[in-house]
Amino acid sequence: MKTILKILKWAAIILAILIVGFYIFVQSTWNKKWDAPYPDITASKDSAVIARGKYLAYGPAHCSTCHVPMDKILAVENGEIIPLSGGWELSIPPGSFRAPNLTPDMETGIGKLTDKDIARTLRHAVGSNGRCILPFMPFQEMSDEDLTALVSFLRSQEPVKHELKKTELSFLGRAVMAVGMIKPEGPKNPIPKISYHRFHCRIW
Repeated sequence: MKTILKILKWAAIILAILIVGFYIFVQSTWNKKWDAPYPDITASKDSAVIARGKYLAYGPAHCSTCHVPMDKILAVENGEIIPLSGGWELSIPPGSFRAPNLTPDMETGIGKLTDKDIARTLRHAVGSNGRCILPFMPFQEMSDEDLTALVSFLRSQEPVKHELKKTELSFLGRAVMAVGMIKPEGPKNPIPKISYHRFHCRIW
């Protein structure tokens, strides 16, 4: 009996050590920084380019599906043009995911980001701070032409000051990031020459 209790005691100690060790590992490694190249993209002020970007944002690229307040999603689906000021939220076991403000507001939007920052986020899923952007936006293989159009449209919007809480990962979400189950991924194939609306849209 004493032998069994001793075995159980050591098993419990080892299990506790493993749990604590894994907790420390997750908390110290999940929020790592990543490197990725900056696409050579510069926003255009050409009205035709901007119009194309608007078409993509509210059409096949589905930016408007998430980057509007929750109470405006149905309006967007019905064809209304709502500023992309963020607000969509999804709470699931890995965390609470929130779509940010994509208007060029300097404090709460993308006003301080460069064109290349935005392009890198879309193509390589790496944010301006080097953090991994979770894979809700499969735009890695968007053509340079369409990427330029989209960035141009985002720049052309009226700034909307809309302060939002950032995405918050639970321990499960952090663990997934720490063990590398989710990490930034760039294009797996050569960047296409054809325009985005001509091929299958892989949006979430």
